[in-house]
Amino acid sequence: MKVRLTKLIFLLLVFAFVNPGAVAQIEGSPHDLSAVVGGSACSFCHTPHGALAGTPLWSHELSSAVYKIYQSSSLQANVGQPTGSSKLCLSCHDGTVALTESVRGGPSGGAYITPGSANIGTDLSDDHPISFVYSTALSTEDVQMRPPSALPEQLKLDRLSELQCTTCHDPHNNRYGNFLVMSNRLSQMCVACHDLSGWRLSSHASSSALASAANDSYLQSNEYGTVMENSCVSCHRPHSAGGHERLLHFTRLEDNCLNCHDGSVAKTNLKSEMTKLSRHDVARYEGLHDLKESPSAAIRHVECVDCHNPHAVQDTLSKAPVVPGPMRGVSGVTASGSSIESVQYEYEVCFKCHADNPNRPQSAITRQITQTNTRLEFDPSAFSFHPVMAPGVNQNVPSLKSPMTAATMIYCTDCHNSDSTSGAKGPHGSNYPNLLAYRYETSDYTQESSYSYQLCYRCHSRNSILNNESFTKHTEHLQKQIPCSACHDAHGISSVQGTRLNNTNLINFDTTIVRPDPATGRLEFEDTGIFHGRCYLECHSKTHSPQEY
Repeated sequence: MKVRLTKLIFLLLVFAFVNPGAVAQIEGSPHDLSAVVGGSACSFCHTPHGALAGTPLWSHELSSAVYKIYQSSSLQANVGQPTGSSKLCLSCHDGTVALTESVRGGPSGGAYITPGSANIGTDLSDDHPISFVYSTALSTEDVQMRPPSALPEQLKLDRLSELQCTTCHDPHNNRYGNFLVMSNRLSQMCVACHDLSGWRLSSHASSSALASAANDSYLQSNEYGTVMENSCVSCHRPHSAGGHERLLHFTRLEDNCLNCHDGSVAKTNLKSEMTKLSRHDVARYEGLHDLKESPSAAIRHVECVDCHNPHAVQDTLSKAPVVPGPMRGVSGVTASGSSIESVQYEYEVCFKCHADNPNRPQSAITRQITQTNTRLEFDPSAFSFHPVMAPGVNQNVPSLKSPMTAATMIYCTDCHNSDSTSGAKGPHGSNYPNLLAYRYETSDYTQESSYSYQLCYRCHSRNSILNNESFTKHTEHLQKQIPCSACHDAHGISSVQGTRLNNTNLINFDTTIVRPDPATGRLEFEDTGIFHGRCYLECHSKTHSPQEY
């Protein structure tokens, strides 16, 4: 007995020598519960006699709860029920054990930890995962996790190499608030473990906008002001997250973006764009998106994170077709139809939904050749296409406005974008159909004007078109109120369906306006050379059997 007591005294003296301010740091802090059980600031958690075996002289009764643990489709760690020091923390913080209950037989019942952020309950699915082995093998499997050897000395794993509550929290020291082991300004703690691709150069890592201005009580009460200072915490909560999977502030994915991108924090108001006639309707879908989904088989939906990677987004411009900064780091589908984790070109983002996915949107125009796979429509093997994936095949386009040439390439978003002349850009919402940036009439008997075909006339000179520089009958057709779309399919005609004879110059007739020639039964355009061709059709009661030009 004397030997055991001597060892205990020795250990206490060593502890006091190594950390002489420990008691002083607890006194007066939220962990000073001496008023609840009496005695010193230490005695609420610790006892020199009758402590739980294998613990740091632990005195508080442990919880017998079975916890709902954190789960995620992108989680590589093997997370089970809490172990080690985390069970000690949860003996108070899960709210199931009265504060006065002790392994020494103290009074049962009485007060429990008060409701609030400190009472995390038995549902840990909305809390950062704990009690898993943080190994080199884990960081090898998940390349966005740093190896344990790279962790700062403040972040300690337990003797079994498991990450516990005490990896991030020091219950004896509240110097940094919330008993954190180090400051989390700029998310120093988060990025010590999470090595996210693109984060260091991202806009969210450097923004000086005030996050506290967001419609978000969590950010409003946080000690840091700017998005840069909050960094990860601008979107994620380590405890009691609204969106359990991936620990987001809100359950609905779009709310985690639009609570800042409504003009309150970010400069532009994307939320108002989402209310326009034509929009990527993120509010329409819930619970369908998953980080690991297959673009070729995903259920039809759209979320902000389908087009934007908040960890890699940058406020930079690029030249078509290279992906612009706001879409960097997003997954996509390549020109060959293969999935890719990080796109190189903007169209690869669009192809996730508008190419091989069987749930892709359908065409608003009934065409002679039906094709809604934009990857095939824009493919360089097609006989005519707008130059999204490669420069166009037609080297004779006199209507192109300078500085555009036949070698110029364009983005999908040059046509599909916000109709706002100032403020938010991108295909979020437009008052024009099909998310077009400018007016593009497709109805028969449309009066020609610079406004009716504003979209076309952004790149193609109206004077050139009306002067018949490329097609001798352009003016005649437009004067008869035949829309551009009656003859031209703006995306392109796939080589799988079209031919070099019949489908150059984006010719693919709208069959609600253009019908087969009653004399020959043919509905065809034939390319007979540069600026020359013949048509077999009937339009506005006029037959072409054929009509040559």
